[in-house]
Amino acid sequence: MRFGARRALLAVTLCASCFGGGAPVPPAAPQPSIEELQEFSARIEAFYGGLQDVPLDALVTYQNKQLSECFATQAAFSDYFSALATKAREMHFRDSTARKVRILEFDFDGPEQAGVDISFTSVHQREIRFWSIGFYQHDTWKRNDGVWQIVPEKL
Repeated sequence: MRFGARRALLAVTLCASCFGGGAPVPPAAPQPSIEELQEFSARIEAFYGGLQDVPLDALVTYQNKQLSECFATQAAFSDYFSALATKAREMHFRDSTARKVRILEFDFDGPEQAGVDISFTSVHQREIRFWSIGFYQHDTWKRNDGVWQIVPEKL
């Protein structure tokens, strides 16, 4: 039997890990309590729920106090919404509005940081294109003085 380079590497890696030659497994990060999970879940559901069916590039959305409370600074809030509105325009969301915002998954990278995968779905700006369009996004949340806040990506 012949192995290609990829299969040979896979076989060597599997054999090494089976016989103790692999790297040691790092200890698991401390897991949050049930109360912390519920608090975080409620926070992200409220935030992403506030993004559904509103124009992402409108002043009224930008001035929403409940949304801005999820950011450490006004500059971070501005960066996040600028990037989000730009994606909606590039995808040609009708009225720059996400018709459906779904939290796909969230996981904790430690007790003070979590990642959230979200999908934004809408209809096309041109009505003749009747199918749904959308994009996925990964947001990083960090706990700052006991409050979960989004850390936007650098533009």
